[in-house]
Amino acid sequence: MKKNKLQSILFCIGVFVFIFSGCQKQDKLVPSTPISTNDNSINKNGKSIGHTFDATFTKYITNYPFMSGIVGGDVGTGTYAGEVLKFETVGLIDNVEAIYHFNGGIHSFTAHVFVVQNNASGTGIGAITGEVTEGWLKGATLTGEYNVWGVCPIPTPGNLEGTKCYQGMLHIHVPKGSVD
Repeated sequence: MKKNKLQSILFCIGVFVFIFSGCQKQDKLVPSTPISTNDNSINKNGKSIGHTFDATFTKYITNYPFMSGIVGGDVGTGTYAGEVLKFETVGLIDNVEAIYHFNGGIHSFTAHVFVVQNNASGTGIGAITGEVTEGWLKGATLTGEYNVWGVCPIPTPGNLEGTKCYQGMLHIHVPKGSVD
């Protein structure tokens, strides 16, 4: 009898998780709202006490090597600008060195990034590593990822590649007391 009661409890928990998991989904066409508005992640002197911040982006090529787009997440809704510094393709792998500028409504920063984009799937996925070089969280390291969309879910005026865009997220890693 105890086994049936435990199964019933676990089933109910699973149902609640399923029902309430849909409450967290956001429309892909709208930049996400700040994820980490936790005031405890920055002390009263403006120093980090250790945290990872997430900044979303949707970007596209306008006039190579320049990129435009939108940002969201912990930087707030805003604009993206970027510049490709170096681009090499070997087989189905693109290696990119670039500068990303996130100009959010809450925070702004510039990052020097290195991207490896795997095009084996047909549309592409990218992995990003780098460092914040200017602005908010200067000196912090970052990682990230993105998907390549053949048809972008947002308007892309002046898109050199037609309807293609790159949508993903940067994770800015701030060790305790390490950045301004």
